[in-house]
Amino acid sequence: MPTPVPSPTPTPTPFVPRKPMETGMIFNGLQYRWKVETSPGDTAARDREVDNSYRLELKLKIRVPRPATSLQDVRVANARLPELLPSLPLLLESARVSPDYGKIYDLKLDWLKGRLEKIEQILSRHNFYDCDTILQLKHPETGRRALFVQGDMDVNVDGSDGDRNVEVDGSGQFFQAQTSYRWPKTTDRPNPFLKRFEERMAEAEAELAQPETKEVRRQELTERIAASKRQLADLKSASFLVSKTDPTIVLPGFMMRGDGADVPKVGDYAVVIHGDKMYPSMVGDAGPSYKVGEASLRLCDEIRKTGTPLARPVSDLAVTYLVFPGSAEDKRSVPDLEKWHQRCTDLMAQIGVPNAPLHRWEDIVPPWPTPTPMPTPDPAASPAGQPSPAAPAEPEPTASPTT
Repeated sequence: MPTPVPSPTPTPTPFVPRKPMETGMIFNGLQYRWKVETSPGDTAARDREVDNSYRLELKLKIRVPRPATSLQDVRVANARLPELLPSLPLLLESARVSPDYGKIYDLKLDWLKGRLEKIEQILSRHNFYDCDTILQLKHPETGRRALFVQGDMDVNVDGSDGDRNVEVDGSGQFFQAQTSYRWPKTTDRPNPFLKRFEERMAEAEAELAQPETKEVRRQELTERIAASKRQLADLKSASFLVSKTDPTIVLPGFMMRGDGADVPKVGDYAVVIHGDKMYPSMVGDAGPSYKVGEASLRLCDEIRKTGTPLARPVSDLAVTYLVFPGSAEDKRSVPDLEKWHQRCTDLMAQIGVPNAPLHRWEDIVPPWPTPTPMPTPDPAASPAGQPSPAAPAEPEPTASPTT
């Protein structure tokens, strides 16, 4: 009989020493370091009842950036700026850092301090570093002032208008039917979101009328009803900008409070620069005070069409927002894109950039369909003394569902 071949001795599983990772990064770009410290305690049954026995101590360390002030600084975001704005070196010589630059980073820090107990709500690394500079410019010869803001670009989808033939998607979590820039309605066509707010208010009133509704909930409902009444009054009396048709920008709300030659306001004209393109625009709304760099869907899609309003078109700090304080018109009206182009061209000339090659926007709002007139009956077609046969009734048009 052949001698059986012995089975090979299995290779032992190698020992891998435990090396805990001491750094990491969570989903919002926040990098963290960690270290576990232990100390002698009591029995587990006792220590589990002591809150201080098992705790996490947080210390958020942040490098607060300085503002970009020199030509070398602003070229980091867009190397084409000196070519597009030949007067920029002259303007930077006398430029002052806007107090709003320090203010916005103070607001970011305050916002973070109030949310440290909820780590998942901490401002992302990207949104903390979203502003490279805010400079107050003044041309030495013309005296024209401009606010030079450098940042990224996110999408703002707010706004609605019953007067214009524009379909608005109001399904977003943070969608607002109104914008700060508004003008009196000119037609009897209702705002497409009027019915939604009426239904919300009716639901709140019905719940408030229930005797079993708790007092805390009653207070919430009372505030909601009051807010709905204000919104309904706005929707019935005014028209607003529409994100997908009107090329506008949003500034942090705190920047537009107060008075002064350098304080921008809703309605001020602006020019947005990205790459080698320059887009005439307007300040259309006020946004969160801890965030810089928002624009309407129309403007965002022109720079980079992402296919969804949830994706930002520009993540780098490569967008320049030139805002012209004091340039707003006294009377607000439906956007006139040709007028915006001319006004922005004139304003650019006043800061030393004559004949600026601005993008020319096309009005993409279609006219309302012309209603078909009813035919006039011919009296001669019926015998004298007998009524003409009634025409078949036109079918009632089906109302399109509001968004």
